[in-house]
Amino acid sequence: MMKKIYYILFLLLAGFCFNSCVSEEEDLFDKSAAERMNEALTKYKAILQDDPQGWVMEFYPSDRSMGGYTYTAKFDNGKVDMTSELSLNSSSGDKWPAGTVVTSYYRVISEQSALLTFDTYNLLFHFFSEPRGSSDVDGYASDYEFVFMEVSEDRIVLKGKKYGNKMVMTKLTESAGSYMQKVLDMQEKISAVPRMKMIVAGKEYTISMVGKLLSYTDKKEDSSLENIDMAYIYTPEGFRLYEPLTVNGVTFQEFVYDEASDIIKGKDADVSFPYPTALELFCGTTSQWYFTFDSSKKTGEMDEDLLKLFFAAYDENLDFYGEQFLEWYLGANPLYPSQDTNPYCMGWLSGRYYICHGVNLSIVDEASKKIAIQATAEGFNYSFYSYLDPVVEYIDEHSPYVVEFDNDKQPTKVKFVSAADSKVWFSVEL
Repeated sequence: MMKKIYYILFLLLAGFCFNSCVSEEEDLFDKSAAERMNEALTKYKAILQDDPQGWVMEFYPSDRSMGGYTYTAKFDNGKVDMTSELSLNSSSGDKWPAGTVVTSYYRVISEQSALLTFDTYNLLFHFFSEPRGSSDVDGYASDYEFVFMEVSEDRIVLKGKKYGNKMVMTKLTESAGSYMQKVLDMQEKISAVPRMKMIVAGKEYTISMVGKLLSYTDKKEDSSLENIDMAYIYTPEGFRLYEPLTVNGVTFQEFVYDEASDIIKGKDADVSFPYPTALELFCGTTSQWYFTFDSSKKTGEMDEDLLKLFFAAYDENLDFYGEQFLEWYLGANPLYPSQDTNPYCMGWLSGRYYICHGVNLSIVDEASKKIAIQATAEGFNYSFYSYLDPVVEYIDEHSPYVVEFDNDKQPTKVKFVSAADSKVWFSVEL
């Protein structure tokens, strides 16, 4: 009898709890999940189309190792007009300079979450996600579908569906063309003068700013070293990091360029990037520095061993392909990032074909003017010209080099002499 009473009480209590939970759920969600999703989709579509100027999109392709790219987008009932800072050329000779408007389509859809998808081909945006050949179906492994994470009237935060990179959209307050030109102008100003030092609250760090990637090494409290690579994107005022960094107790993300002093400063943070030295200018060069050689006389401005290695490759190239090496250079890669992922390279022009092998240029010692040249990864077309290996290996193996500039402020010619073997040398010039 007692057990029966307990059982009845248990059922009554359970029923009461169930009714309370249902009532509470009804209070919290007076609409179904489908209804709430439909309302969200309608709201997001309206916000996207609300601004007559459109939106700025800060897009970080791939694993962010290529930095960030600015796009603008004007949304209108499934159609989107995009511009980008990219300049693209086709194999047929067609050109799409930075700022070119390309029209495609978009959708706001539901797939467990609300998604913004650019699912019809757009030359500018799908450059980073389209296949680059039968053996490279992922291209640069980038998203074209994004989950809505935060939405307000003037700012939208999205997250890539497949690769997870954050994309921030903010409303334009001027025309897309005007905004894009300011970004391009700022990129030209900052990238023309490479920065190799970062000063944070009085402490100096050696840094690299190549390919929209801020790289440096930080010494932790336990004396271990941490290598930091942080992507950034250019803005009309300077540049912005993908996410905030904390260094020497200072947290920062955004920087402004002071044209009067030519110094880049942290926005509301004690961080600066001073004007570079001659060595820093060379290691961060935006130009190609050419090796001088005469193919008819088999001479050049370099030591005899390097000269023999180069002309051995020259002759083999002529025999195998019927092509002459017309140029040989060191410095900024003219094919980056549209056709090659190496921002710096040793490069050649063989007939009408470009060949690249990636290199790192870094300062070993400022006082003694030593620079290291280190071979990295094979680049554009290099696999077809592997007989250049001895040339690349020779220069790599005799690094670092003591450099001699013809002019420390505005050099046009540089002589490299191996620090380990003074008989090894070569010169390059603009």
